[in-house]
Amino acid sequence: MTKVTKVYLISEQIDKDGNKIDFKKISELLWNLQRQTRDIKNKCVQLCWEWLNFSSDYYKKSEEYPKEKDTLGYTLSGFVYDRIKNGSDLYSSNLSTSSRDTCTAFSNYKKEMLNGERSVLSFKANQPLDIHNKAIKLSYENGNFFVALKMLNRAGKEKYGINDDLRFRMQVRDKSVRTILERLMNDEYKVSASKLMYDKKKKLWKLNLCYSFDNHVISTLDPEKIMGVDLGVVYPIMASVNGDYARFSIKGGEIEAFRNRVEARRRSLLNQSRYCGDGRIGHGRKKRTEPAAQIADKIARFRDTTNHKYSRALIDYAIKNGCGTIQMEKLTGITSNAEHFLKEWSYFDLQTKIESKAKEAGIKVVYINPKFTSQRCNKCGYIHTDNRPVQARFCCQKCGYEENADYNASQNIGTKHIDVIIEETLKMQCEPEVPTE
Repeated sequence: MTKVTKVYLISEQIDKDGNKIDFKKISELLWNLQRQTRDIKNKCVQLCWEWLNFSSDYYKKSEEYPKEKDTLGYTLSGFVYDRIKNGSDLYSSNLSTSSRDTCTAFSNYKKEMLNGERSVLSFKANQPLDIHNKAIKLSYENGNFFVALKMLNRAGKEKYGINDDLRFRMQVRDKSVRTILERLMNDEYKVSASKLMYDKKKKLWKLNLCYSFDNHVISTLDPEKIMGVDLGVVYPIMASVNGDYARFSIKGGEIEAFRNRVEARRRSLLNQSRYCGDGRIGHGRKKRTEPAAQIADKIARFRDTTNHKYSRALIDYAIKNGCGTIQMEKLTGITSNAEHFLKEWSYFDLQTKIESKAKEAGIKVVYINPKFTSQRCNKCGYIHTDNRPVQARFCCQKCGYEENADYNASQNIGTKHIDVIIEETLKMQCEPEVPTE
């Protein structure tokens, strides 16, 4: 399995004489490499497009498509690399990665481009810099993590007066990132091809460090034992094993408390911006409200950390109960009457983290259509809009079963082939009112 972690970098580069090189010069170097990467990728697209046109004309004449090796001498990817390998400052392995990935993207989107469903691939100057896994070397010195990146070929090193790899100190402020780096250093994880990009807001370079590891599949999990996961407003997560009364739930109180603190702080900062100091006067509204804008970063970090915490707790619960399958609803958006902050919560990100951690443990994830799962009684199967008189409670109008509405939904979601069961139930029910949702 391959995953990625984001780490911001502080330049620690020195020149031939041992003097530290200014960060701006390193940034200018990397921006030049970005522009070169843009030109190279667009050239790759051009070559792929020319081959596509040649293949089309060839087919019209001979009623068969040409074989790449017979016509070009090697694969299209190899042919393209041979045409773009000279003339740049990029380290050869990184250049090869950019070329190969572009050819793969062109192949993947070829049908859509020909059908007019998407425009021809085009790359802008702010391209992420591709870094081959062998071009990344991690080290640990005096309590700090460092990374050395091979970014320049021989001509590039001479051009910029740099003999060694580009060296950065890694900003590690998260315990989980530190754990990942430690495991990479201990060879528990393996470094994979990664990307380097510039964050305009933070004015720092960011390494999207990819790493791989073997899944720790748990053989005792039963794939027929299904846990249903309901994502909602009152409970961000409500989960239960099909047929069990026990449940795993996380209330939205933590999110709501954080929202109240953040909103109060945001209002305070906006009010203070009218009386800001000389450092921000005369620089426009954006500069005056800069501290308030930083609140958005705080919200993003909280969401990411919280979703990691919630997803880990959920997977631990599934493992504890021997569940080999998790079923979740296909997200189509939270209801319009939901509390605004919770409605904007990143449920998709939460699902992605759940799925990622589930795969690590060998748990299968199935997505089902959530329609009517909140209105269906998990005891008798009766479906009706009146079964859920209020947001939090479920009361079956047929058998009288009463329960927490989110728990009832999780039981339905955790039922095997629930989509088919609901469809057949609706056909059989002879109600004057067709339930809607």
